[in-house]
Amino acid sequence: MKFEHLLSPMQVGNKTYRNRVVSAPMAFSLIVQNPEAQGPTYRKLESSAKGGNACVTVGELDVNFRDAVRIPGFRSVDFSDPDQDPDTFDAVSEYARRIHKHGAIALAELAHCGKEKVPFNDEQETIGPVETVNSAGFPVRAMTKADMDRIAQDFGIAATYIQKAGYDGVCLHGGHGFIFTQFLSPLMNTRTDEYGGSLENRAKFPLQIIRAVREAVGPDFLIELRIDGTDHQPNGITPEETGQFVQWAEHDLTSVHVTCGIYEDSVKSGMESSMFHPHGLNIEQAAIVKTYTKLPVGVVGGINSPEMCEEAIASGKVDFVVLGRQMLADPEFTNKCIAGEESRIRRCLRCYKCFPGSPEEGYEDLPFNSEELALYVGHCTINPLAHLPFDPDELAPAEKSARVLVIGGGVAGMQAAMTACDRGHRVTLVEKSDQLGGLLFFTDVDIDKPDLRNFKNMMIREVEMRDIEICLNTEVTPEYIRAFGADAIILATGSVPAHPPIPGIEHAHQAMEIYDGTYTPGKKVVMIGGGLVGCETGLFLQKTGHEVTVVEMLDRIANESFGMYREALVLEMEKNNMVSLPKTKCLKIEADGVTIENEDGVQKLPADSVVYALGMKKVCPQELMDAAGDAKVFVVGDAKGPGKVDQATRSSYLAAIEI
Repeated sequence: MKFEHLLSPMQVGNKTYRNRVVSAPMAFSLIVQNPEAQGPTYRKLESSAKGGNACVTVGELDVNFRDAVRIPGFRSVDFSDPDQDPDTFDAVSEYARRIHKHGAIALAELAHCGKEKVPFNDEQETIGPVETVNSAGFPVRAMTKADMDRIAQDFGIAATYIQKAGYDGVCLHGGHGFIFTQFLSPLMNTRTDEYGGSLENRAKFPLQIIRAVREAVGPDFLIELRIDGTDHQPNGITPEETGQFVQWAEHDLTSVHVTCGIYEDSVKSGMESSMFHPHGLNIEQAAIVKTYTKLPVGVVGGINSPEMCEEAIASGKVDFVVLGRQMLADPEFTNKCIAGEESRIRRCLRCYKCFPGSPEEGYEDLPFNSEELALYVGHCTINPLAHLPFDPDELAPAEKSARVLVIGGGVAGMQAAMTACDRGHRVTLVEKSDQLGGLLFFTDVDIDKPDLRNFKNMMIREVEMRDIEICLNTEVTPEYIRAFGADAIILATGSVPAHPPIPGIEHAHQAMEIYDGTYTPGKKVVMIGGGLVGCETGLFLQKTGHEVTVVEMLDRIANESFGMYREALVLEMEKNNMVSLPKTKCLKIEADGVTIENEDGVQKLPADSVVYALGMKKVCPQELMDAAGDAKVFVVGDAKGPGKVDQATRSSYLAAIEI
């Protein structure tokens, strides 16, 4: 067996895990109070169990509706009496039933966000270890001993609710700057009484919670602790202190998994790592925690490869791995490892499509409010089946095997061809260049895009292994279409760069020329256009020895992005000393520089090279559509309208299932 350690069974408490792959807490447990959310949410959790994972954890059940609940719109629940709201109890129980159906262990995460709470009405308040103002600007009351006793009891009551709902255990959220971290971290807990100061004092309330849960559920119920190995703050908690805390608590726990970071600074602290963080960023901290305890120790954080999982377990650093966003990218991760098909895994990009951040974290540029976000969480850039409004397993089969012509071999064309083939159609994929992959060819060069390159290469392999006729170096003309005789045509003809009428544009080069080898820029580069392409190409140049200044007309760079991805990108640009000039107009391009205008007036930026990234325009030849005759025609990906990879994969999948 190739992944013998990863796929070996493991004893946790009185349960046997069939392997060492655990799904991280995902979804907000009570979102299933909304009938609209139930289908996608249940499938999201069930898919990981069906995909072979040993254990699946249902996300965030806030333990009360006074100072713990984090998302507005949930109906208040009396966890001490499930009969008070049987519909909610049954909806929460349904997670466990679906997880168990596929032979996996079912846990539910219990949480209290402490000082990060945003009150949604006058009956709610924000409390924490000390009096302060939280990141959302709300005053925080310092907790009393009575508060601690009540909240510890709330955890115990919520745990019994989960126990009655048929779960095997709970996961206590002790990380990410929530209530446990707020007491354990010396930076957040500056109390001067018996709950502050030494680690032993700072640990008292978290230990009280753990004991309350164990007393409530008895000796045989699983209790996993999710805990920060570090909060990535200077003079914050260390993995050694976390290890000591786990040692004190291990009598009442059955496992622990190590995470990092804080909610109020999630990107910078690595709580939800970006593509600029190393993969497996918490493994070394988990290895330190493991030296303090006999409990099974797991690790979460930026892990998307079975090779990394196997090495971490085989080397003794951890006992199991916890995968979050990777389970959205490919819930069949474990089954593919078992089958020896690891090259077919869609490996998470860490692009934040699934969770872009929340308003409570201070992201004011999100296209959702908190309630809309709770319904949205779970989409995926590279998995078009993630968070569908219908069950793809229940799709009616195609009425007949159709002859399908897919025009364009980029991501959209490849996804369309694969889906159509899998539904039994006879597919021909035609690409005018000598290779598949479309615009993602740039990932072969860009140093920050190895995961996107893996995805592109995986898609090519998937197409090649299917019974799909692939025609490279072939230009599709109206005559080609008429002679082909397709029943259905999918136009995935993509997009091309826009060439704006800026005076002197002939002295500049389009951003994609940097990657295809047709242009080598000089040392000092001015990038005209500070959208995502301009920023990311500029960052690549900056990291490879150039000095880049980005000029953008809008008020901010990377404006079409938002939330955590935009924050991660801007932070990386700043870290690498790129110069950004928003609110700046390019007036003229010359061979030796660019004349710009902004609030400082008109000036010339000297440059050895000028590069531009000023948008894309779709390629959707009307003459090809006119030649289709009686064939059904679908337009997908950038040919429908320039967009990102998620639009390409989703639109292509939806088109192909219509044939």
